[in-house]
Amino acid sequence: MKQWLRRTAVAGLTAVLLVSCLPLALAAEPERALTRGETASILLEAAKDYNEKVTYEGILKGYPGGDLNEEGLVTRAQALVMLQRAFGGLPEPKGDNARSGYPAANFTDIPAWAKEELKSVLASGIVAGTSATTFSPDQKITGKQLDLFLRRTYALEGSNLKDDFYATVNKQTLDNSVIPPGYLGVSAFTEVGIRVDKELTGVIQELVNGGATTEGEKMIVNFYRSILDIEGRNQAGITPIQPYLTAIDRADSLEALMAAHNRIYKELGVPLLLGFSLSIDAKDSSKYILIFDGVVPALGQGGYAAATKEQKSAYLTYMSTLLQLLGQKESAASAGAKMIWDSESKLAAASLTNQELADVEKTYNIYTMKQLKEMFPGIDLEKLFALSGLSQTDKIQVMDPGRLKAWASIFQDPHGLELLKTYCRRNLATAFGGTLNEEFGKATQTFNQAYLGIAGTPTKEEEASQLVQQYMSGYLSRAYADRFFTAEAKADVERMVKEILSVYRQRLQGLEWMSQPTKEKALLKLDTMKINIGYPDSWEEPKVKVEIPSGREDGSFFKNVVALTKGSLTLLPELQKEGVPEELWPFNTYTANAAYLFADNSITFPAAILQKPFYDVNASYEENLGKIGYVIAHEITHAFDNNGAKYDENGNAADWWTKEDYAAYQKLCNKVVSLYDGREAAPGISCSGGLTLSENIADLGAAACLTEIESRQASPDYAALYTAMAEIWCSSYPRETRLYLAQADVHAPDKLRGSLVLQNFPAFYEAFGITEQDGMWLAPEDRVVIW
Repeated sequence: MKQWLRRTAVAGLTAVLLVSCLPLALAAEPERALTRGETASILLEAAKDYNEKVTYEGILKGYPGGDLNEEGLVTRAQALVMLQRAFGGLPEPKGDNARSGYPAANFTDIPAWAKEELKSVLASGIVAGTSATTFSPDQKITGKQLDLFLRRTYALEGSNLKDDFYATVNKQTLDNSVIPPGYLGVSAFTEVGIRVDKELTGVIQELVNGGATTEGEKMIVNFYRSILDIEGRNQAGITPIQPYLTAIDRADSLEALMAAHNRIYKELGVPLLLGFSLSIDAKDSSKYILIFDGVVPALGQGGYAAATKEQKSAYLTYMSTLLQLLGQKESAASAGAKMIWDSESKLAAASLTNQELADVEKTYNIYTMKQLKEMFPGIDLEKLFALSGLSQTDKIQVMDPGRLKAWASIFQDPHGLELLKTYCRRNLATAFGGTLNEEFGKATQTFNQAYLGIAGTPTKEEEASQLVQQYMSGYLSRAYADRFFTAEAKADVERMVKEILSVYRQRLQGLEWMSQPTKEKALLKLDTMKINIGYPDSWEEPKVKVEIPSGREDGSFFKNVVALTKGSLTLLPELQKEGVPEELWPFNTYTANAAYLFADNSITFPAAILQKPFYDVNASYEENLGKIGYVIAHEITHAFDNNGAKYDENGNAADWWTKEDYAAYQKLCNKVVSLYDGREAAPGISCSGGLTLSENIADLGAAACLTEIESRQASPDYAALYTAMAEIWCSSYPRETRLYLAQADVHAPDKLRGSLVLQNFPAFYEAFGITEQDGMWLAPEDRVVIW
């Protein structure tokens, strides 16, 4: 070791700099290739808490004959062999590490001298090849690359809070994690969701077994039975939608296709290509505004350019299968699937990103009917609008003009008719295929397995229960709150919300980067924020009034879904006339989620989320504060994130900032982007700081507020608080799902929400004795606290 330190000094590096940056290897020069001696010393320091027998000589054994060649540049194979020596071999990945790491590969270029020692490294999932069969053992390794290998190793070990807090706190849960059949992953949210599903399934079964007395309860029973009439659905096949498929097939002009389109819209309640609807007016939140839109790419804005070969193949197969189930031959279906992929890729490229879609400045684009007609010159938009039943105004919002213009170009393409017909077929299948024969469901399950890694399927009864919850929420929401949510829990959470709001107010008042005029506006917004906890203060009867008859002929699953869909559409004209209600509840009481609504300046926490593991009346103060408190403070902060900051206390898009304050805020936002950008939560899958900015601001604001609250306790227990915050974000997903979420989800990976957030607060370092030499160290100049 002493010999190594002397040589780094000669090379122009100080030993102090190197040691102080460990394990962030040579952070001052992250792209510089490392020597063998540097690599051995870095690994010696990094592994000392994991392997008490580690020595410099045991890591760097040199060449035959004893030459260590310490100043030679280290190769990929050498560095990874030295890594496994330093840690005494790498553990076999289990649970989350097994499903989210790099898949095993059969490399053909592993050198003979390294084969045995690389076995545990290659099996660990922390490293990938440069191709499916190529390892590229002779590539040189930089400090940045070695740092990544070390961080992945810390996560795999999960035994040192100071190196990987999240992995260590959640070690047992992550290693033993099992994703239930048919689920995307497992987390606190899915834990609650599964429990709620079981509770509601019990309620439904009581009704099915003779407990239904009201008309609404009888509708639930009839709807549930229609879902489970698999035999009848299979016998009917695609017969219920055959007349519409025939109309689409026979369309030999754009006019004929739009006639078929409008017929489907009128009779089934679903516009397949273009449609008008309502949304709360961002500039006047007391009213609804007309919305006009076309097809949205199914895989999202980033799902095409970033797709792997396997993902693209899965999607093409799925589209082709759907078209074949509608009666097309395999060759025609395959061609149609390719057309959809190519077309949606272009639409995606012209679309706003998921983060931009939350930015009112980018989505509040007002058009007149005349302008829309000019965009779609061959379409009778007046006839289409008349089917909506809405009152026409000369103020129509287009959320994503770039995408809509790209969509409009297809209507003007002389060769676009076949593509539009293919879209109609596909959209009819995705809208109603699940109500028809089992083959549609199987096709979706196959796609989910290949694209997202979702294994298995729920039972037919579980699936039926979930569909009842989806379509009959108006009848189930109150039943859930009455049976499974207590007044005690509601009162306790209300007290916590008030405590958090009080501290949040004081933090706003103390902001050094914001001037007093802007503070007054921010405080006004906070003070007028509406709070919805558990269930609405008053219950309304479900507004969708339809009949759900019994019997296979009159009450098929398909017919029932059509009735409910059309029933929902009939409410739109009434909503347009009456305006936005004063009390808005964005969720059912049994939804395991929470939200802040820009347009209502309100936070909502449904009954379902106010239970274990988020909230427990018997848990410690710190445990509840770090779990449900995190969620509460997170939603409050959304009022002031980069998107919420553009709305005032009334939920209207308005500029309440001074120019100087907003510029200061933007600088802080940019720092948050840099903090998160490129951070890994699974090997080779990085976070986008820009995509996740709004949610990261909300997480950081929550952690700052909770840390402040804990500091005011008689005996602050930061360790318990931060441990609870890491535990509540413990989750596991297949690697395929993580790849998808990395380009689609505006939330950072859960690991970052339960670890990187904490690294911005001095109390975290003090609570666990974390220093500059530990993996969890974040340099003070890189830490960000905004709210």
